[in-house]
Amino acid sequence: MRRLALSLAAVLVAGSVLGSATVALAAKEQPVITATQVTFAIPSSPTGVWRMTLTTYPPPPQVLGRTTGTSGTLTIAVPQTATCSFQADVSVQVNGTGPFVRYNSAKAVVPGCGQSGNGQRFTPGYWKNHETATTALLPQMLGGYTVSTFTQAQAVFNAMKCSDAVNCLAGHLLAAQLDVANGSSTCISGVIFQANQFLTKVGYAGPGSYTVSAKRRAQALNLAQELDNYTNDSTSTSC
Repeated sequence: MRRLALSLAAVLVAGSVLGSATVALAAKEQPVITATQVTFAIPSSPTGVWRMTLTTYPPPPQVLGRTTGTSGTLTIAVPQTATCSFQADVSVQVNGTGPFVRYNSAKAVVPGCGQSGNGQRFTPGYWKNHETATTALLPQMLGGYTVSTFTQAQAVFNAMKCSDAVNCLAGHLLAAQLDVANGSSTCISGVIFQANQFLTKVGYAGPGSYTVSAKRRAQALNLAQELDNYTNDSTSTSC
């Protein structure tokens, strides 16, 4: 009888520990999926390494993108697919150790992602000088930085002198994302994804001074050039 009581006590203790862990990881924030990107705002608790994975849905899933971070907002560009049906899964490695634990997920069908939009493409100069058009398509994420207002968008465009490769890339990326959000072709989604990954890695936090290696500078300028080619193609016949 005593042995049974001890066993029951052990089960109750284990249950309490598991219950506490579940409460600690109670999912509140959820990934947000749009036709151009999926985002997840990392909560203040628990601390650790957060990972977001974008896949096709339904199964069998195909991984379309993955990103990690410890704070800010995780962002993955939504690519062109045949069905426009996606699932975003978020997990966390608590305190940066041990396995990743599932936190939350979202599924969505975003019509239009799988079609080659024929909307006209506009350059950074257009978006910088057309407040109503730009504001209607905000917010936009640049890495972990959120552009929520026209004033912020103008600041990004004003800082995009390509003597600073990071600011240069940010301006071209914002213009390309606005073009896609405005109905132009999603064929540029792969480059948008790479550019957002780059800005996340260098800690882009809005217009400022950024020092990067020669290798990263070259990478940023190459991505900026691809985005520039896209936004300058007023015929919308290519990427």
